[in-house]
Amino acid sequence: MKKRNSCSANGLSIQHLYYDILVRIFMNLNVVELSIVSMVSKSWNHISRDPLLWAKLDLSRISPNAFNIPSVPEAWSDTNSSNKLTTLLKYALSLSNYNTTCIVFNYFIYLTDAHLVFVAERTPNLKRLVLPFSGKLSSVGVKTAMKSWRDLQSITITSVVKSRTIFSAIRMYYQDIIELKFTCNFEIRQGELLVKYTPNLRALSLRNVMVNLRALLNILNSLEKLEEVNICHSLIWDRVNGKVETYTIHDVRNRVNLSLLQKLIFCQRNRCLMCKNVNNINPRRQPYVHFEDLWHQDEIRSLGH
Repeated sequence: MKKRNSCSANGLSIQHLYYDILVRIFMNLNVVELSIVSMVSKSWNHISRDPLLWAKLDLSRISPNAFNIPSVPEAWSDTNSSNKLTTLLKYALSLSNYNTTCIVFNYFIYLTDAHLVFVAERTPNLKRLVLPFSGKLSSVGVKTAMKSWRDLQSITITSVVKSRTIFSAIRMYYQDIIELKFTCNFEIRQGELLVKYTPNLRALSLRNVMVNLRALLNILNSLEKLEEVNICHSLIWDRVNGKVETYTIHDVRNRVNLSLLQKLIFCQRNRCLMCKNVNNINPRRQPYVHFEDLWHQDEIRSLGH
């Protein structure tokens, strides 16, 4: 009897080891690959549903080549590409079993209301949302989706959605947004909305964008819980007497006290290669992957992906 129990225990131990090994292997796969291996066998399908594999749904790891779609903005905007994305989301989210807390959309996909609402309905525990570069989102679509995400804490905002739309949804449904990243220009109106509707904000990234000086000073002086503001590679500007003026970090330093200055993350503009070359960058000539990298990276670790 003892021998039989010992054999049974060893068998269970081996099964657990096999399960753990496959989970570790599957963690290195992207969403498409994981969806494929889930079809190999019943045991692999079971393993591919492990919550560890779906805490972060990272669509940015998908190569557009897998769908025969070029890596350029709005390349996914046709009906065929949209349907391919919908099919992928349906299968992937069926495997996730509501365990996703972070979703990173692919930079190049064309996001629609239907996609966003579909994802929202199947990710009720979402805490972090990273939006893509292009798409067509309405106010109704955004609010319908965000109504499902009661635990949302962090958003990467792009030009795919208007500031007044996203902040209107934040006003209606969220009190605990603690992290925001803007990949589009940050102006006075955005600063006012930020101060009004995200009083608990702790981290803000305005990396590599045009930042209005008055908007920056407003958030530094008004948001008491703010701990980090990333303005690396950004152009600080304001309009004075009808004329556009640019400012250095030294100009900002002279306008805030030391305690506020310590919250800023900035590069040494005169030594920073990215800032030195900014005037030589022609967006029409730059490979889009360059802009995708800027969207991915961040000096605030929790806002990189």
